[in-house]
Amino acid sequence: MSASPASSASSASSGSPRPSRSLGSAGPSGAAGASGSAGGQVRRLSGGFIGDVLRSEWTKFRSIRSTVYVLAGAFLVAGCYAFLFGTANGRAYAAGSAAERASFAPVDSAFRGLMLAQLLVSATGALVVTCEYASGTMRTSAVVVPWRGRLVIGKAVLVALVMLVCGPLVILVSVLVSQAALAAQGAPSLAPADPGVPWMIAGGGLYMTAIGLYGVAMGFLLRRTAGAVSLGSFLLLLPAMAPLFPEGVAGWVLTYWPTSAGGRVFALDPPIPGALSPAAGFSVLAGTVLALLVAASALFRSRDV
Repeated sequence: MSASPASSASSASSGSPRPSRSLGSAGPSGAAGASGSAGGQVRRLSGGFIGDVLRSEWTKFRSIRSTVYVLAGAFLVAGCYAFLFGTANGRAYAAGSAAERASFAPVDSAFRGLMLAQLLVSATGALVVTCEYASGTMRTSAVVVPWRGRLVIGKAVLVALVMLVCGPLVILVSVLVSQAALAAQGAPSLAPADPGVPWMIAGGGLYMTAIGLYGVAMGFLLRRTAGAVSLGSFLLLLPAMAPLFPEGVAGWVLTYWPTSAGGRVFALDPPIPGALSPAAGFSVLAGTVLALLVAASALFRSRDV
């Protein structure tokens, strides 16, 4: 006995296979995003506000050798130039007059080399961004972290955490090496436990952290390693060119340019008349870096990757 058309249609409908749920649907697994191994889709980071992004950025930071090498170079440059300046200043002290010896400042030997070490710190921050543009993975990162502001925050927070650890160590290397070189020449020297020196090392670490974040901002603004590093270095070294400017401009640059003002945070000598206090000077640097990061975030969100 044959089945009726209605029952045949019902049987066919109930027996047909149901379409499988897509990876991006709003099921328990789909809410977390697409799996990176199925269908070539990329898994989006969910979870905490910044935790997943930070873990991802830390993995990328460790796996990109150039960032690690450049940061290690900052330690090497700080130590080498601290030795050279310490040796040269120690010899100058030995050959100087009584007035020159009375005005001798051992701390100068520690911080002259940091002018060059900060260039590598800035380059480290820039490479965290520009390496992704160069390799083409920034587009993937923008898919994995759909809110681009969170990606900018993640990179900035990672660089800040790294430099809060490495920055004081760079300063400490410079202080130890330069003061040992001075002592070897018979010149006055400082010990890390001397009054004011611990604060100088901590302040120098804050300064290096700000410089690293400055590099992150330059990386997002310019997107190319050559541009971010070259222009970033020029702006950092501008106070060294102050003698080339008219007197009024030179005075402003040496007092209010962000790196000149920020350098007051690790100064041991009392402020000269007209100079900014350590807190005010660092506020100028921090405010400038924050403004650059906000501009970089806005530009990153508004243009194609």
